[in-house]
Amino acid sequence: MKQQQVRQSGILLTLIAVITGTAGCSRQPTVVTAQPDGQIVVRAVQVQPEPLRRQVEVVGTLAGDQEVALSSEVAGRVVKIHADLGDRVAKDQVLIELDSTEYQLAVDRQRAALAEVLAQLGVRQESDPLPEVTESSLARRAAAEAADAQANYDRMKALRAEGVVSQQVYDSAEARYRATQAAYAAALEQARNLEAHAENLRVQLRLARKNLADTQIRAPFAGTVRERTAEVGQSVREQTPMISLASSNPLKLRASIPERWFPHVQPGARVGLTVEAYAGERFSGAVTRVARAGLAETRSFSFEARIENPGERLRPGLFARGRLETSKVDSVIRVPASAVLSFYGVQKVYTVAGGVIREKVVKLGDRTGETIEITEGLAPGDWVATTNLTRLREGVSVQLETEQGGNR
Repeated sequence: MKQQQVRQSGILLTLIAVITGTAGCSRQPTVVTAQPDGQIVVRAVQVQPEPLRRQVEVVGTLAGDQEVALSSEVAGRVVKIHADLGDRVAKDQVLIELDSTEYQLAVDRQRAALAEVLAQLGVRQESDPLPEVTESSLARRAAAEAADAQANYDRMKALRAEGVVSQQVYDSAEARYRATQAAYAAALEQARNLEAHAENLRVQLRLARKNLADTQIRAPFAGTVRERTAEVGQSVREQTPMISLASSNPLKLRASIPERWFPHVQPGARVGLTVEAYAGERFSGAVTRVARAGLAETRSFSFEARIENPGERLRPGLFARGRLETSKVDSVIRVPASAVLSFYGVQKVYTVAGGVIREKVVKLGDRTGETIEITEGLAPGDWVATTNLTRLREGVSVQLETEQGGNR
């Protein structure tokens, strides 16, 4: 009785296993299609040479299109800081202010000195042009005196010839005439000196105003603060670094290419890149400069590419990988990357010839999107299997279905 129960239990377990196995197969249907005679149906593509524009892999660092470390042009004490690390600033925005008291006093002194000299020349506004020397107020007054003296002298000379006036009166008129001529010459010289002095004072005033303006450290372009070293209350000397800026849109990629690619890369060449911060996203740009001299240590040529950065998501300093499009175009054979299998470092594909699978070892070239270049191992016209690859072996008979449809 017990043996019969055991046999029934075994039969029941077997049925359960069969049912379970059947249910599992229904959840994971096979993707291999077989003909009634057992042949495997595979899809294949026929390879033919096609043009391929070469690309070269590059790595580099993103930098601001403009980067600058701003220093103080004048000595002074820091009184205000308007921007800090990470802040976005506009062009001409005041970033740091120094105490301007002494520089304002220097401007006032120079303005007063200039106004005094201009008044002697008959110039009212400091921005008015200086007159010709003969048109200055000094020269005009001296010229008027000289003209009056000459007219009187000419009259006395005529009267003396007629015996109307005495020699003493004539000598006095002549002396006055000669004195006013000398005074006019001296006035011209004084006017020249005053105008030269006025020009010098104008230069000093411009310098004083520049020093006053330099107490405000302004942003030379719109960008982001990368570093601030100045502190409120700090006394700084001339050329003391205070704050660093970098523009963030656009950015530029700084990288290099092997020397063999140098003839094939020109300004305008497109470059696509990725960064770890935004995995899976691709950014693009164009080459702007290529070095004319290579680096002897690495046998490479540096280049820069302009990278558009709308939204300023990318930041200066990020490490980037990319592919640079060159002007070199070759005729190559390409296959779907999924058709290539790798075994212990050996790459191979399955070809179909006369309904029989042939295994071919290949060498790979550049990958472009979903296709990869085959540099050795295939010939134009070969049919390369693209499906059911795990079922294929050398010499297996298959039914060929082309990618365009239809069996062969």
